[in-house]
Order: sequence, then C-alpha cells, then structure tokens
Amino acid sequence: MLVCLSGFIISKAQDEPPPPPPPPPPPKVVMSKYVPPAKELKEFYKKNPDVASLYFKSEKDVVVVHKDKTQFTYNMKNKEEKDAFEEKYGNEIMSMPPPPPPLPKPPKPKKVSAQ
Repeated sequence: MLVCLSGFIISKAQDEPPPPPPPPPPPKVVMSKYVPPAKELKEFYKKNPDVASLYFKSEKDVVVVHKDKTQFTYNMKNKEEKDAFEEKYGNEIMSMPPPPPPLPKPPKPKKVSAQ
C-alpha cells in the first residue's frame, strides 16, 4: 500500500503545471531637468552674479544654487515664496517647464486563434 501511495504522490507532482513566467520589467522613465532658454539664463546670471545654477526641481519648485554652494528652493505656486524669489532675483525666469510628453501605451497582446 505504501508503494501505491508514493506512486500517486509522484504522479500528482508531475501533473502540476509549471509556474507562470515572471512579469515583464516596468517601463523605464527618463527624467531630465528643465533648462530655461540660454538667452533668459544669460540675463538672469548677469543680474545675479552670485548664482552658480538655476533649475526646476519639480513642476512647482525652483532651486537656486549660489557660488558658495548654498541652495534655496522656492515653491512657485506659493505666493509668498514666489514674491520672495522675484524680489531677490527678478522675474525673467518665470516660464515653467513644459509638461512631459505622455508615455506610450504598451502594445495590446495579439489574440491567437485556435485552428
């Protein structure tokens, strides 16, 4: 009887389907910093010689890096912070970065008809 049970367990294990394949990796997102046009930057740096760089951290946050390595982040959607930025640096660089292009939709799997 023991032989019959062990044979049943072995055949049961062989009948199980293999595990499904792993899911595909998520799509890669390419992030890049928005850089204002060179003409606007040139004017900004001319009026603010102590500034080393300026970039948009997000849709609303502007980061100003001074030559002494100090950084200041301004939330441009907050009126007080926007006014503080404009008072200190001027308002030449106020154009926000364009929104990113939409991600392409993944292709739909093709249906295979049984023949």
